[in-house]
Amino acid sequence: MDDRRLTTPTFPTAAPGVRVIRPAAALLCAAALLLAAAADAQRGRRQRQAQFSDTATVTVVEVPVQVISSGDPLRGLTRNDFELLDGRRPVEITGFDVVDLSTLEGKPTEEPVPAAARRHFLLLFDLFFTTPDSVGRAQQAAADLVLTELHPTDLVALAVYDTRPRLVLGFTSDRSQIRQAIRSLGKIETGEAIRDPLGLVVGDLSGNQPTNSDLGGAAGAAAAVDADSMLSQALRELQNLQGTAERGRAASHVAALTAGMGELAAWMQSVEGRKHVVFLSEGFDSSILVGQQGMTGSEQADILERQEAVTSGRSWEVDNEVLFGSSSAQNTMNRMLSMFREANCSIQAVDVSGEVQTEGQSNRASLFMMANDTGGEMFANFGNLGDAMSEVLDRTSVTYLLAFQPRDLKYDGKFNRLRVRIKDAPRGTRVVHRPGYYAPKPYAETSPFERAMSSAQQVMGGVEAGEIDTTVLSAGFAADSGKAYAPVLIEARGEDLLAGLQGGTLPLQIYAYALDEHGIVRDFFVRAMGLDAGQAGPALRQSGLKYWGHFDLDPGEYSVRVLLRNDATGRRALSTSVLQVPGSTPALQPPLFPEQPGKWVLLREEESEQRRDVAFPFLRSGEPFIPAARPEVTAGGETPISLVGMNLGAGPVSVRTQVFDSDGQQVADGGEIVLAPGAQAGSGLSQLSGVFIAGRKLSAGDYTLSVVVTDQANQELSSSTPIRVL
Repeated sequence: MDDRRLTTPTFPTAAPGVRVIRPAAALLCAAALLLAAAADAQRGRRQRQAQFSDTATVTVVEVPVQVISSGDPLRGLTRNDFELLDGRRPVEITGFDVVDLSTLEGKPTEEPVPAAARRHFLLLFDLFFTTPDSVGRAQQAAADLVLTELHPTDLVALAVYDTRPRLVLGFTSDRSQIRQAIRSLGKIETGEAIRDPLGLVVGDLSGNQPTNSDLGGAAGAAAAVDADSMLSQALRELQNLQGTAERGRAASHVAALTAGMGELAAWMQSVEGRKHVVFLSEGFDSSILVGQQGMTGSEQADILERQEAVTSGRSWEVDNEVLFGSSSAQNTMNRMLSMFREANCSIQAVDVSGEVQTEGQSNRASLFMMANDTGGEMFANFGNLGDAMSEVLDRTSVTYLLAFQPRDLKYDGKFNRLRVRIKDAPRGTRVVHRPGYYAPKPYAETSPFERAMSSAQQVMGGVEAGEIDTTVLSAGFAADSGKAYAPVLIEARGEDLLAGLQGGTLPLQIYAYALDEHGIVRDFFVRAMGLDAGQAGPALRQSGLKYWGHFDLDPGEYSVRVLLRNDATGRRALSTSVLQVPGSTPALQPPLFPEQPGKWVLLREEESEQRRDVAFPFLRSGEPFIPAARPEVTAGGETPISLVGMNLGAGPVSVRTQVFDSDGQQVADGGEIVLAPGAQAGSGLSQLSGVFIAGRKLSAGDYTLSVVVTDQANQELSSSTPIRVL
C-alpha cells in the first residue's frame, strides 16, 4: 500500500447528498449483471417519482389502510376497490402499493418498505405510576416483543414517562440499539455517551445481532434492572404519595400524565405511517376521571351515604368530583385521546402490575380507557407480550398504501379529515386508516424535535427522495490497523442548496449512517456547518458542494444512507447505496473517475476525525486524485478511469462494460473501458488505470455504467456507478 497518508491533498470540508453506486455481488453472470443495472436504473426512477417538497405547490398525502374481514386481513384488493374522500370530496388515487409482511423476506436494507406503510412501535415505559418490580417485568416484556415477534421491517422507538415524556431512542430497525435502550432506559451503560442528533444511536455500536430477549440471565428479569437508580429522589417521593395522597394531588398527577401524553401525541404527528404506542404501566386511579363508576362496591356504598346527606340539606358534605369525576381531567383526557387518533396512533396498553386478586385492586380501567378510545387494546396478566399481541400484529400485516394530491391546500398546519371506503365490501368488513392529515406548515414554524423525527424517519425508511440534486460515492479499503477505511464522498448541486435562501448563512446538516444486513447501525457521522452565502455563493452556483467523510467498518456489505438538509429552508435529500467493505474474499469497488481540480467547493471532516493510519486511497498510475461521485463524460470522448480490486488472481485481467439508460434498458454500443498497457492485478490491492470511451451515439442524460472484471482465475467481479453524458 502507498505510504502517502490521507493528508496528501489538502482542502476544506463539505456537505451530503445522495444516490450512489451499487456494486454487484461477486461471480455475477452477464444476465444477473443486466438485472442489477436495470434495478439501479429503476431505483433512480423511483427516486425521481418520490421527490416532493413540503414547501412546493404540490403535496402528496399517503394513506396507509388495513382492511379486516372476519378478524383477518383482507388480501387481494386493487386500486379500483377503494374510494378516498378528502373531507366530503372524492379524490383521485394517484398512487397505490401493497405491503404484505407475511411475504417479505425480512432484510430491511435490500428493498425498503415505504415509510408510510411501515409499522411504528413506540415502547413507552411509565416510571411514575409503576413500581420498580413492575418496571423489570415491563423491560422483559418489551424485549420479548421486539426481539422475537416484530417483523424486521418494523421500526421501534423507546420513550419513558416520569414527570413528562422523554424520547430515549428514535424509530429504528436496529435491534441492537433497541436492546441497549430497553436495558438501560436511557442510561448509557458503556463508554462515553454517543451524540446522535437524530436519536438513532444511544450506545455501543459493536454489539452483535440479538439472538434472544434475556436481559438478566438466570437471575431473572427483575433482578437485571436497578430501577431505583433510574428514578430521581423527587420521583421516589412522589411515588410514596400514591394511595395516601389527597384526591387533589392524585388529580394533578393524572393531569400531568394527560398533558405529557398529549405532548407525545404531538410528536407522533410528525411521523408518517401507522403508529402504535405500547404503554407499559400499572395505570392510575380512574375514579379521578369517572367518579364512582371506577370504584369498588364498598366505595360506592360510601358515596350513597353522602348522597343522603344532600337530601338532608348537608350538600357541603358531598364532593361532586367524587361522584362524577373531575370535569377538567375528563376534558384534558378527551383532548389527548383525540390528538392520538388524529395522529393515526393507537395506544396498546399493557398492565405490568402482575396478578391481582380483583379488578377493583388494579388500575386497569384507566389503561382500558386509553387503549379503547384510540383503537388499541389492553393486555392484562400476559405471559408473553408477543403472543398476547399476535392478533394485533396479524391484523396489521397487510397494508394498502393509497396516495393522492390535495387540491387547493392551504399550508397552515391544520387538520383535514379523510374517509376510505371499500366498494362492494363483504358484510362486517372493517377499514382502519388515518382519520386525516395535517397540512404542511412553513419549515420555520417546525420545532427542532419535529425536524429530527422526520429526518430520522427518512433515514430509516431508506427511500430516496428530496429537492436537492445529490450523489454519494462510497468505497472500502483495508487499513494497516483496526477496521477498514470507507471514505464517503457527497456531492450536492449548488443552485439547489441556495434555493429559497435569503442571503446570510447557508446552514447545512449532514447525517450519514452505515447499516449492516440486520439493520444494525455500525457507524455514522454527523456534520453541521454554516457557509457564508455571500462569499461562497458564486462558487457554489458554478457547480456545488463536495464533502469527504468516512466510516470505520468490519468486512461485509452495508446500506449507506445519507441525508443532507438546508436548515434554513428545510430543503433536503436522501439517498442510499450499497457499500462493499473487502475482507479476504475478492471484491471490486465502484469504477472511479478522477475529478477535475477546482470544480467543487471541497469540504472535509474535522481534522480530529480523520484517520492517520491509512494510506491515501485514490491513486491512478501512482498519482492521487479525488474521484467524482457522478462522473460526467462526453459522447465519443475518453475519460480517465481507475478500477480498484481486492484479492484478485495475480496477472492480466479482461474488462467488459454495459451502459443502461434511466429506464433500465441496455444501450447498444454504450462504451468500453481500455486498460493501460501492462495493467495487471495482484493478490492484494489492485488499482488498474485506463480510460472509458463513451459511445458516440449516447444522448445527453443520466446512465448507469456497469463493469465486469475477469481475472486469471476466471472469476468475475462486477460493480457499477452512475454517469452523466453531457
